[in-house]
Amino acid sequence: MEVKRKLLLMMITIFVLGCSKENDASASFLSVELLTKDEPAFFDKTVNLFEDNDYLIKTNFDTYIDSYPFKIQHGAGEGPIPLGNYGEIAIQITLDSNNQDLLFMKDYLDRPKDSTYILAHHLEKGSCLIFDKKEKRILSKIEMEKYTLGEPIINSGGRRFYLKSVLFLETVDFIF
Repeated sequence: MEVKRKLLLMMITIFVLGCSKENDASASFLSVELLTKDEPAFFDKTVNLFEDNDYLIKTNFDTYIDSYPFKIQHGAGEGPIPLGNYGEIAIQITLDSNNQDLLFMKDYLDRPKDSTYILAHHLEKGSCLIFDKKEKRILSKIEMEKYTLGEPIINSGGRRFYLKSVLFLETVDFIF
């Protein structure tokens, strides 16, 4: 009986010490090449993904509508299925693109928080152009870090995007 108590106490101690680790358990950095040419033919229909005083991030309409969250694979044999209300939103943005050359992602969201994940998708894929307004130049690449926190039992993980070595965007993609 005493041996069982000692083993149980030892297992609880190891579990508690292992779970208290709050540093990045693992991280991997990738350099992502971005679109670098602001060609009028490619950007004849543009979707602004993000804009502030420092940066303008955009992609062309076809790239935008043919990717997350409008085209999602669910299971074998099924075609692309939009998430949530994005089927209806895809119809609306397509209709609007017939009359407008510049569209804003923020106007076509099911939920405002979706903008983080849509922007992260385009940053990760390199399917966007980032214009640095202060330096008046197009950035050719960004750094992306995929991370997990809380090992040995993983609690969360996601992606961090760095523009010129400064954290720009962070997502939490899973929580256990």
